[in-house]
Amino acid sequence: MHNISIKNFIVFLILCFSITGCGFQPLMTGQHATPQHFNIKISGSGYSAYKFRRELEKQLALTPKVNDKTYVLAVSVSEGYVPIAYGTDATVSRNQVQATALYTIHDGNRVVGKGTVTAYSSYILNYTEEFSTRSAQSAASERTLLSLSEELGREVIMRIRTSPDK
Repeated sequence: MHNISIKNFIVFLILCFSITGCGFQPLMTGQHATPQHFNIKISGSGYSAYKFRRELEKQLALTPKVNDKTYVLAVSVSEGYVPIAYGTDATVSRNQVQATALYTIHDGNRVVGKGTVTAYSSYILNYTEEFSTRSAQSAASERTLLSLSEELGREVIMRIRTSPDK
């Protein structure tokens, strides 16, 4: 019985020495490179602007540092709902959520880039069950704002990296 624990210990030591030589690194050590600095200014109203800001902050926190500048990102967010499908009785059966972000990136007094990003999502309307319709609308709005923040994050990274004075 005592020989089994010695064998296990020897196998454990061999395993430890083999892992140290293979370049193994723990995954959960954090980000060593700091992200690019952004000051975000969101104009919009209600929960949409709040949710968009939270998602955009997450996206920009993943942006690798290009330079030591701090960029000001001014964004105006709007969200709307449009009917896209009708039933046989002419009632709306499907709606589309459209979220648009008009953005400008400043580097001090210089405009680095500006543009518009739009995202869409849709949901089914069920007039007999108000709760399911509101739940579907809320989920579609969340999906749209998440998609919009991802798209804007990519756009900002592209604008900064292709800037002549990066």
